[in-house]
Amino acid sequence: MSIAELTQALSAEPANWELRLSLVQALVAESKREEAVEVVNQGEAIPHEAAPWLAAAKTYAAVGAIEQAGALVATSLEIDPDYEPAKAYRKELALLAPPAAVALTADDLEEDSSPDSARGAGTQEAVPLLRKSGDGAPATPISLPKVSFSNHEMEALKEAEEAVNRRRETTRRRDKFNSLTITVLIHVAIFLALTLVVTQDPPRVPPQIVASSATQEQQEIIENVKMDKPTLEPTTAVNSSVADIISVSSTSSFSVSSVDVPVADVAMETGMQFNPSMSLGMTTSTTSKMMFGQPMEMDGEVLGVILDVSGSMAEFLPAVVREVDKNFKDSPVVYVRNMLLSQDNREGEARLIIPEEVVPYDPVYKTHTPYWFLWHDLPRKAPQRYVDRLIETFKTRPNQFITTGRGWDGSSLIVASEFLMEEKIDALYIFSDFEDFVDEDIAAEIGQKLGRRKIRTYVQPAEKSTEFLDVMTKKIANKTLGRQMPSLVSLLRGSEETEVTSLMPQKRQDDVAALANINVKLATPRETITGDAFYGFKPAKEWTEIHRLSEPEYDAVFYGPEARVEIFLKNAEGKYIQNPISFFYHAWKEVPEHPDPRFRWRPRKFLRMEEAPSFDGKEIIWKMVLEDEYKFRVHLYLGRKGMNATYVADVQEKNNDSSWIGFRVPALAVENKDMYFGFDFPPEGLKLDQVREAVKGNEVIFNLPRAERERFIKGWAVGGFDMGYNTRKYNELIRAMPGGIRDVVVQGPSFGPRKFHARTTSGKIFLNGGAGRADIEPWESYWFALNRSREDRTKFTKTEAIEIQIE
Repeated sequence: MSIAELTQALSAEPANWELRLSLVQALVAESKREEAVEVVNQGEAIPHEAAPWLAAAKTYAAVGAIEQAGALVATSLEIDPDYEPAKAYRKELALLAPPAAVALTADDLEEDSSPDSARGAGTQEAVPLLRKSGDGAPATPISLPKVSFSNHEMEALKEAEEAVNRRRETTRRRDKFNSLTITVLIHVAIFLALTLVVTQDPPRVPPQIVASSATQEQQEIIENVKMDKPTLEPTTAVNSSVADIISVSSTSSFSVSSVDVPVADVAMETGMQFNPSMSLGMTTSTTSKMMFGQPMEMDGEVLGVILDVSGSMAEFLPAVVREVDKNFKDSPVVYVRNMLLSQDNREGEARLIIPEEVVPYDPVYKTHTPYWFLWHDLPRKAPQRYVDRLIETFKTRPNQFITTGRGWDGSSLIVASEFLMEEKIDALYIFSDFEDFVDEDIAAEIGQKLGRRKIRTYVQPAEKSTEFLDVMTKKIANKTLGRQMPSLVSLLRGSEETEVTSLMPQKRQDDVAALANINVKLATPRETITGDAFYGFKPAKEWTEIHRLSEPEYDAVFYGPEARVEIFLKNAEGKYIQNPISFFYHAWKEVPEHPDPRFRWRPRKFLRMEEAPSFDGKEIIWKMVLEDEYKFRVHLYLGRKGMNATYVADVQEKNNDSSWIGFRVPALAVENKDMYFGFDFPPEGLKLDQVREAVKGNEVIFNLPRAERERFIKGWAVGGFDMGYNTRKYNELIRAMPGGIRDVVVQGPSFGPRKFHARTTSGKIFLNGGAGRADIEPWESYWFALNRSREDRTKFTKTEAIEIQIE
């Protein structure tokens, strides 16, 4: 077949990797390498079979992506360990593999890590393109690893570090020499000034002596007269040219106290700064550098940088890194997943970014890497072109680090700042949206440490001022003689290369205004449970339907062999709306041999059933056996307007395991190539801000019990919650879903006349909210989980259950 025919066939069957392999080989044969790489990067979902994964591996290898091909072959063998073609091809790849990179020593890279505290939806064993909804994650397409040819030698990192050290040493020697030279010259100048005194003497006129004699009479009347020689007071050339100075001091009845005034959300900033012009045996005077046209005073040349790398910041970061490199070449940059500052537990570390390790999943242990968010988090909120630039920056720029603590541990900013202080920086620059909670006492401690080291700190918001930005300004920036810089959006007005277009206020307003002319119909009904669109629910091939319940408000479909329930809401006419509310179970497994302690966790694999699922008309029981013979039983009781669910699970003393059950509320829109699609939106999709505007009428109401205030209040405050009823609109940002939930209600126009209620049946245990990651908006999907204690979960009881109702 020709290239045109292969291209047409592949467009009809995008999931056929045999066709994709043939097309890539044909393009490579005609030296169209760039087009071949593009075809590889457009790959879609791979079936859970060994042959397609092997075809995908050969496709990647055809364009030279040997490392990615190896990972795909490993996945193929994991699916079918006895698949001989995959074994043979793995041997071929071993001959093509590039030499191994020089390994870092223990001094260069500490490996200390813990699991992500969010513990969201579990990851798959291979690098999947479609998550199983049963793993607690939405069934959304996920991209395969992109083909990349940037592969730097580790020696370049070491050479860059040595160059920085040499530059620092040169700067120190120069400053010492300049200080000594200036001190000597000043003392010499003062000595000369004191000795340059001009004394004015009267002219040396010889006396007028006349020889004469006096008469006798004259001798009697002549008296000796004492003559005073006229003289002038000594004076100096300097004093003769200085005018008199009159000094007056007085006391006013009006006084103004010294107040820290933050300067934020302005387009321009003016001010006067006074610095000593010389020093006598002290530090040399500060020098002024620039960032986005704004002056930064510092006592040296090394700038430490802390960048917030959350989803809302991804669009800004490439421009910020370019500006840093333009003014402070190869400065140490530390990326922080979130800027939450709530506790000082020091569980994390700042880890050197190694280009070869910038991948989403560990191909051996099937767990997240510290970089998974670049593929599975940032694209949800930022245009893909900015995410691609950021990934390229991670792989190419030297002297970069990332904090690798638990996902929401509240101390990553402490870890980053102390790491940079050890790097002997001269000033610190922090860039963030400053939406995360900041504890004032901890911020004050950081400010004191930076102040003692004379490290001026500059904070810059991305777009607007927040209460937490004010705390950072007062407790850190002002206390270190730094300042708050104008927002980046107010400064970026230029070409598309530098302008952050999609987050500009006018751009957002235009997108929202255009929504009025777009066909958006909330709670759009459909006749069938499943939909043809990629975002519609489709049961997995291995699922078997064991029961179906139909009520006026909903239909519930119960699957086996694993415990799965899908609840489809119906409108008043009995037609289906939105994707289903899903019931799922989850169990973590610890992987002690994993090289990274922070990611020694993955979901337990399902092995078999103790017996077939049973149903007596009112109760369904799943008796499952998971990996390591871990027994997990789910009991689900049916009711008129809902159901109750509880579980029993083993406890393993050797491993710190965790198991729970939950109900997931579906996403109203799914992202694909920077557009968002859903049942209520037009086929061409909507832009991000249009989705937010369309769904803002929906809400979720959390009831956080006052009686448990002492137990949960700190966690609630971190996420922006308080005791009592908390209402969050579907377009509001939630930093962290709360725990300790007594009950919850979901309602709004996207769900038609229906309301979803969830609560626990016991006053001793509560629901925990979750979404698999921080910084979510409710329209993106979230869940409510029941997590029984290790002591109680081995005993069956109906009083510790989740109760849900559909009205």
